[in-house]
Amino acid sequence: MMKRYYRMFSAAMVLCLSLLCITGTALAQAGFEDDRVMLQGFYWESYRHGHERFPKYGQKKWYEIVHDQAGNIRDARFDLIWLPPPSFAGETSAGYNPKEYFNLGNSYGDHNQHRAMLEALLNNGVEPIADIVINHRDGSAGWTGFKNPDWGLWAITRGDEAFSACCSDKQLNPGGYTASCSEACGTPEGQRGQEEESPRDYAWHGGTTYAYDSFRDIDHTNPQVRRDIIRYLLQLKSLGYRGWRYDMVQGFHARWIAVYNKATHPTFSVGEYDWNKQGEQRGWAFNTATQKDDLRTASNVFDFSTYFLLKDNKGKYLPWYGFGNGVGLVGDSTDGIPWKNRAVTFIKNHDTGYRTHEDGSPQKGHEDEDFHDNWEVEQAYAQILTHPGVPTVFWKHFFDWNGSLREKIKALILARKVAGVHAGSVLHLQSNANAKGIYAARVDGRHGALYVRIGGTDADWQPSDSSYANYREYAAGDHWKVWVAIAGNPEVAAAAKALQTKPALPVPDYRPHETIQVEDASLRIEDARF
Repeated sequence: MMKRYYRMFSAAMVLCLSLLCITGTALAQAGFEDDRVMLQGFYWESYRHGHERFPKYGQKKWYEIVHDQAGNIRDARFDLIWLPPPSFAGETSAGYNPKEYFNLGNSYGDHNQHRAMLEALLNNGVEPIADIVINHRDGSAGWTGFKNPDWGLWAITRGDEAFSACCSDKQLNPGGYTASCSEACGTPEGQRGQEEESPRDYAWHGGTTYAYDSFRDIDHTNPQVRRDIIRYLLQLKSLGYRGWRYDMVQGFHARWIAVYNKATHPTFSVGEYDWNKQGEQRGWAFNTATQKDDLRTASNVFDFSTYFLLKDNKGKYLPWYGFGNGVGLVGDSTDGIPWKNRAVTFIKNHDTGYRTHEDGSPQKGHEDEDFHDNWEVEQAYAQILTHPGVPTVFWKHFFDWNGSLREKIKALILARKVAGVHAGSVLHLQSNANAKGIYAARVDGRHGALYVRIGGTDADWQPSDSSYANYREYAAGDHWKVWVAIAGNPEVAAAAKALQTKPALPVPDYRPHETIQVEDASLRIEDARF
């Protein structure tokens, strides 16, 4: 049986999860019971928009496209939008090989288009979340030529491939490198960064954090590296971002997320941790807390377990019940802790399903969609948009697939908002529906109850079959339906009108990176993790 890491928790930590210790705690983000819904505001090919090399994508840059949709994003009641990597990574790049962190013009648009998009989102009350790629970095020249900020070989972890990719002199170009030969080959260990760290606090494989061989692994133990990363995040905040989606976080220790979040105070934070390791995802999240042992101050983590379960069990509803608490991280109550409060759910992102090479051909392993444009995608959204966790909707599903799906997603979000469902909502699975081979649940919200059936028809299950009353239908599709019960049981239009419109958010003054000072005290947190 897989080793559980609950032995690391102290009794004090468990007590601190109660509301009794909330007073005086500075939360790095929203704490528990987050009621927001996120839109992933790009897809893999988004960087191709507006580039002459890719005429089929049109003349508008991606930032211009998002700018023009800001009002529609607000009207659909999305609270957060996860945007692509914001830094320069080459003339045409999805951005996951950052070259110049401080250069905020990139393949998605120039600096001014970037800023204009963020202003439009903030003016519409939508919080922009930046995709932060700080596990690794690409050289501006060669393998290790880091510019803006300028880093030496001391910023690269000691065992990185840059120090061992050696070739004969005949294979090198005048710059001392090729695609397979590094100019840093053979650098003495004393001139390199530290080794990859051990994540033994939350992983039990006995090794180090993940070493990514495509680009240079960053040494986060170096104070200058952390200073520049914090400066970069503060620069992004001044541009208009309010939170962070951290890429590939299994590649560096979780404690540095705690440092970066404490220094920059995001309103939202989520990490992409190794896809098939739910136990380590829990431990990673726990170790990101800006206040040690207080999970309310920790980062969220993507709930890949829910994604895989829904993908692999389309139309097979018994596994959707899990062990009686639900599925994935949302249904995980290990050590009596409500991990659903740290779960971000989704059914597709830029790394899953169909995506293409620049010549338009499908990439290997991405030849087809995980959920097709029919009952499959509808039922998957009917699950995540009605359940605990912070649900995420994919851009193409909402804007590009078909108008019917878009309206159904909007109806599901409305039902969630009217009932007041949030990340920590209590889930009541319906055994009488399970007995008929379909899925049904009651989800408790702040304002009332939400009922969902997936599979079958009203003849198989509806809320009255479990003695619920005074509810109203809010959304329906291909063999699924959602109802809501709130005080007075108002018409749907009246309940929607009663929802508060999100006000505009403040637009900060932009600060170039060279004007931002990072104090030494921001580079670490004074507790036992450091």
